[in-house]
Amino acid sequence: MIAEYFCKGLLIGLIFGVPAGAIGALTIGRTLDKGFVAGFLTGMGSSAADLVYSCVGVFGITVVSDFLSARQNALQVIGGILVLLFGFGILCKKETATVQKESKGTLAFCFLSSFTTALVNPATVLSFMAAFAAFGIHGGLSAKQGAALIAGILTGTLCWWLVLSSITAHFRDRITGKIYRWLNCVLGCLMTGFGMVMVVQGIVK
Repeated sequence: MIAEYFCKGLLIGLIFGVPAGAIGALTIGRTLDKGFVAGFLTGMGSSAADLVYSCVGVFGITVVSDFLSARQNALQVIGGILVLLFGFGILCKKETATVQKESKGTLAFCFLSSFTTALVNPATVLSFMAAFAAFGIHGGLSAKQGAALIAGILTGTLCWWLVLSSITAHFRDRITGKIYRWLNCVLGCLMTGFGMVMVVQGIVK
């Protein structure tokens, strides 16, 4: 029974961990810029935020969910602004894809920045609630069942970020300066686009 909930959580994590959107673009950009560890830690920050929201969904922490729902628009605007700043930062990069020394401060920033960006998106908890319903997961889970489900979700999302960072890092040394600048332009435009959509949606709602 515990293994069943872990497997369900794994599938949910794999589905919701698909590296698309702003965090996916940020992970690719940081892997190209700073290497595998920085890219993977960026993805881990998103997984950590997913872990928080999955706990809210699994254990029904209504105080947290009510607090986030009441401030959903403001949080979405804040998240959009952060994504816009990251996008502008990528667009302003002009150096080529040379290996850079990764300091502890830089790696910590990679994790914390993506964690914060993902955390200020309270719509994620609603997505997890929908996923739980789709997989037939309802209230009344025991502590062990809930823990197994959450562990599966975390494992699934981390697998996606590991694959994305590994593939990007594999091709990193083969990318010329011209291609690197082109990729920065594409990733930066994507992130600014995501950020603008988030800000507009937050204001309109």
